[in-house]
Amino acid sequence: MTLSARLFASALLLFAAVIALGFAVTAGRFHDFDIALSHALKMQRGVSPDWLILVMQGFSWIGGGIQRYVIVGILALALWRWWGWEAAMAMAVATLASAMTSDILKNFFARVRPDLIPQLDPISSPAFPSGHATNAAVVYLLFIMLVPQAHHPAWQLAAAAMILLTGLSRILLNVHWPTDVIGGWMLGTSFALMAAAVISFRKERRQSKDPTVQKF
Repeated sequence: MTLSARLFASALLLFAAVIALGFAVTAGRFHDFDIALSHALKMQRGVSPDWLILVMQGFSWIGGGIQRYVIVGILALALWRWWGWEAAMAMAVATLASAMTSDILKNFFARVRPDLIPQLDPISSPAFPSGHATNAAVVYLLFIMLVPQAHHPAWQLAAAAMILLTGLSRILLNVHWPTDVIGGWMLGTSFALMAAAVISFRKERRQSKDPTVQKF
């Protein structure tokens, strides 16, 4: 099996797992898990350190709104310069497609957000899957996968930290259940793998015609 086929199959399996998780959480299958972990991680004004709340709000801010698309634009331009227009387009299309899919799934599953204590980033839209977690996973994973320079452990650690902290911030701020974030990470990863599969497939086709073409 070629690399592109393995990436594509992995992406489909992860996407199917997101759908399965969505049905499971709306049926209450992970209720105890979500409640227990949310209680363990929740932050509250007057109880949690103000600096920690501010830091988590900062990570949450970076992962949402127009600012996330500014970051995507910057990374896409970097990819264009270092790795060509295909990588840049992959970043842009995968990010937009994952965001649209996340919104569709939110409306389909219509899961209510946590109400254990007051939210620290008030929002009322459906919860599953987390759009912030989805965006962080697809953007930072795809960047690491596509840019040879980013294969250095320091880049990989930075990407993993951004993915983890973005998702974790949504739980700590009481706006997402843990399974919302897990679903978002899975959804973003599936789109990152899908984009990488497309690029790998195109390179495999070019290499079959010209063996000097570098492999993905």
